[in-house]
Amino acid sequence: MKNLIDRIGGVLRHPLTISLAFLALLLALHYFDTRWRFVPFLVAVTLAIAALLFLISRRPRFSLWAAGTMVLLIAAMSEVKFRLKGFSLHVFDFAFTGLDRSALSFLVGSYFHVLIAGVAVLGAALVFLIVAFCGDRRSARSFGMRAGLFFMAAAGVVALYPDMRDEPDYVHYISGYDASSFFVSVGDLEFPLGRIVLADRLENVEAKGSLRDDVSCGVATGKPDLFVVLSESQTNPAYFPQVAVPEWMSASFQSQDGQVHPLQVETFGGGTWVTNFSVMTGLSGADFGWQSPYVTEILEGRVKASLPSLLARCGYRTVAVMPMQASFVNEGPFLTSIGFQEIVDFDAMKPKSHFVRDSFYFDVVERIVRDHREKDRRPLFVAIQTLFPHGPYDMALVPKDVLPEKAFASDAEADEYLRRVALAKQDLQDFRRKRQETPGPNGSVVLDYGDHQAAATRDYLLAGAAKGNIFADLRSLAYKTYYSVYAYGRGIDMRPFAKPLDVGFLSASLIEAAGLPTSPTFEALARLRDACNGHYHTCPERALVDQHLRQRQDAGLLDLD
Repeated sequence: MKNLIDRIGGVLRHPLTISLAFLALLLALHYFDTRWRFVPFLVAVTLAIAALLFLISRRPRFSLWAAGTMVLLIAAMSEVKFRLKGFSLHVFDFAFTGLDRSALSFLVGSYFHVLIAGVAVLGAALVFLIVAFCGDRRSARSFGMRAGLFFMAAAGVVALYPDMRDEPDYVHYISGYDASSFFVSVGDLEFPLGRIVLADRLENVEAKGSLRDDVSCGVATGKPDLFVVLSESQTNPAYFPQVAVPEWMSASFQSQDGQVHPLQVETFGGGTWVTNFSVMTGLSGADFGWQSPYVTEILEGRVKASLPSLLARCGYRTVAVMPMQASFVNEGPFLTSIGFQEIVDFDAMKPKSHFVRDSFYFDVVERIVRDHREKDRRPLFVAIQTLFPHGPYDMALVPKDVLPEKAFASDAEADEYLRRVALAKQDLQDFRRKRQETPGPNGSVVLDYGDHQAAATRDYLLAGAAKGNIFADLRSLAYKTYYSVYAYGRGIDMRPFAKPLDVGFLSASLIEAAGLPTSPTFEALARLRDACNGHYHTCPERALVDQHLRQRQDAGLLDLD
């Protein structure tokens, strides 16, 4: 064994081997990061890590191999996260997701094959580095010289840190720059770590006008039951000419006016809670920059003006039904902090797994509605999150005898995704029919919306995209989903939905269209929607958005301190 390690060590120490490995590293870094612009910075990072390891171990060649391996492993982790969640690896993930047991449990259960592959790669890397360590010789260089190399390399990292002043700080992480994202993210951290980046943007904004912390509830007979359905991973299949779905399925995305209404969200492939945050609060996740994926953590107890709090103040019973555990990404505590009186989560419902059909969650809601109308005269607001169309898509959840139609897409994973969507749409239509049959004393309104697109259609997006990075543009097709609205036992005005909407305006438009209780905040949001032509974070008159946010802050409705 010792002779074998010595021979391998000799190969690893050879200048030609190191030179070839360095060229391979450059190509790999470019592959993971997609742009040569960040490669010099990544080389500096690699050399800094190598210098630090050399300072500690005194083994120069092992340090180079170990540093290159570490950088590539981090890039691979970031690539996996981006493909699954639409946001590259950030140093904050280790505190946000790494300590979230419910999130880890879901990821392990849902992506076990990815975990096994990752463990195998880490095991192979560990064996390789042990061999490289044992096969290298300790250097006689002094501690002072080794420390000097480290400080020089660290200075190179600082000097080559990418200049991104011309783009918002979240763009790097939604653009798929997976090799550099983790290392760039270190520069995002401010102390204290809880500081909210939006506060800096609003610091010098002068609010024109003010908001009051009051509500306009209307008359009791004007308060319908409200059901808001988050349709997991769904968008209009007409956006992808590569697929062919049944006509009934295409029609299931329409509102009662016969139109499919587009909704622009701010996350791709994952980050459901970011879209739900925007719908419930009337805020843009993108306004929080790199903190967007962590809004449910950093904004707990900081948002006073929200759809559930408004309805609760006007006498509604507010219930959130979520297929995950309430602790998942801190969403349960956050939802409670914005006005949901009850959280019905995975532990309360006890499904057999996370991959039950959406009819399971709708049946839970049916029991809530039936019991509520027997015992409680309050109007009811239920926010329902579904899950069946969620990935991964390498396992068949839709039996052929349940949905025997021909394949919807030639790609197996895209076909499985679309088949799940088809069943989800059937379940939603059944739920709507029940609302139509029993609308309640003041009628019912049902809104459903797509939280983000699915990773299964990513290749279709890229194939049809113009030159450039489609994920770096929040106005691109990658962030386009839909919403639909139905009213039963009462009228609804569809004019507030005449133009495409950004997700932060959806609740304000719903309030206006359905004649729901309102407040100065949501009335201001409706005016902002019209002034910005339905755009929120990317409003051409961005100063109007900042003034609105500053008004919320000054009124104590948004705590950013």
